Amino acid sequence: MRVRRLPFEGPYTIYAACDNRSACTLLEFLNDLGADRQKDCNRVLALLEKVAQQGSPRNDSISHKISGDIWEFIQGRLRVFYFYDEGKVVVCTHGMLKKTQKTPKGDVETAVRIREQYFFAKQQGNLFIEEESDD
Repeated sequence: MRVRRLPFEGPYTIYAACDNRSACTLLEFLNDLGADRQKDCNRVLALLEKVAQQGSPRNDSISHKISGDIWEFIQGRLRVFYFYDEGKVVVCTHGMLKKTQKTPKGDVETAVRIREQYFFAKQQGNLFIEEESDD
């Protein structure tokens, strides 16, 4: 499995999961948002930078647990699913644009599946970390 280290400096490391083609689904999601969602996208990136510097706020208006070990960052209707690893590591699984009050079950299942793949790959020594440039 591949993860991409996002270019935020601080005591916390932020990774984004990559798919089978080594594409970072979170970054693709954010890049594909239209101009009408640009403010929310910028807020998500600013939030991730703040998390790298200070850690993730838990159970407040911008972050809360949604299932088991899966959490979500909240910015407007944008959601970014994530989980924790040891050593001040936050792994973002993917993002979505929330359209209803209830979080879609499929998105939670995707985050759980990516978490399981991450820890299995880590245990097997098959976790590959790509560096993200901030160019």
